[in-house]
Amino acid sequence: MKSEFQFRDVFNPDLVNELAGNIAEAWKPFDRQGFVDAVVPQLPALGFGARSSLIADTLHKHLPDDFPSAARILIAALGPEPETDSLSGFDGFVVMPQCLFVSRYGIGHFDAAIAALYEMTKRFTAEGDIRPFIQKCPEKTMAFLHKITQDESPFARRLASEGTRPRLPLAPRLPRFQRDPTPVLALLEKLKADPNLMVRRSVANNLNDIAKDNPDIVVATLERWQRADSSKEMQWIISHALRTLLKQGHPGALRLLGYDPDVQIIVSDIHLSSERPAIGDEIAFSFTVTSGEGEACKLMIDYVVHFMKANGKQAPKVFKAAKKTIGPGETITIEKRHSFQQRSTRVHYPGQHSLEVQINGKGTSRAEFVLV
Repeated sequence: MKSEFQFRDVFNPDLVNELAGNIAEAWKPFDRQGFVDAVVPQLPALGFGARSSLIADTLHKHLPDDFPSAARILIAALGPEPETDSLSGFDGFVVMPQCLFVSRYGIGHFDAAIAALYEMTKRFTAEGDIRPFIQKCPEKTMAFLHKITQDESPFARRLASEGTRPRLPLAPRLPRFQRDPTPVLALLEKLKADPNLMVRRSVANNLNDIAKDNPDIVVATLERWQRADSSKEMQWIISHALRTLLKQGHPGALRLLGYDPDVQIIVSDIHLSSERPAIGDEIAFSFTVTSGEGEACKLMIDYVVHFMKANGKQAPKVFKAAKKTIGPGETITIEKRHSFQQRSTRVHYPGQHSLEVQINGKGTSRAEFVLV
């Protein structure tokens, strides 16, 4: 029976052999077989990050001790830039441990390291490995990032946004930008109208990160952007950037998208298909929404599940239900389903739960149930 693919298997013997072959073509003294033999036998026992780290550290042992010379060899071994303006699947992951090699061993050689990361990010992404340079050489690194906001490569332009995210997943946070996002916003100003969707998505994700520490600054920034640009592309950035604040019911974020947080709404008749669902089950639920307004209004309808956690306390999680425009005095019915399947990202525990309806960021009616 074929084993299930795991993310760590991106770094597999084929990738190691591919990398070794590329370097051997660029630098004849490279001990191709020695490199492969040093890496491949250790892979099965290691996770994703440890495999990347092993490859980077083994490169260090097999390349010249002089970092600028090693960086030039890796650049020569990269091959052509991708012909598309986006990556899919596991394209380019062979570059990831090379980026790690640069950030780990090139921090004292700024110019050579940045030149290598620039070439590497055009073929994959150096978003995690630019961050040590932001922390240790902030002025020079930010000057470089400002320069590449005008680069021909969308992957290079994306680095300016993605690499400066204060809360980039799977990477150390950037506390300086959590405290003061002004330097990051200066970069995003140059990228907010980028022709590439991948870059605009990165801009929105960066703003969503900033909003977790500085919500009012993000709302004020997007208000200004919206006044200057009413395009659908800008509206998409605004909506995507505000997704966390919308779930939190931030009044300014809601108003920016046309949702009145003080709308007069009555929620009633919450019905659950089971009051004692089992872990692994799915429940259906429905409720009615009646407008108390004298004119049509936009509604962002969410539902909040208050999950029982391992510590015996409840913790809420917001889920999207519907976006509706409702007429004066109109009543609508919302029907949804929710699964309690165990997942790696959400472990369910038995006990008292509740389901709450949230309209334009404000909680309304709630129904209790017990997960068994």
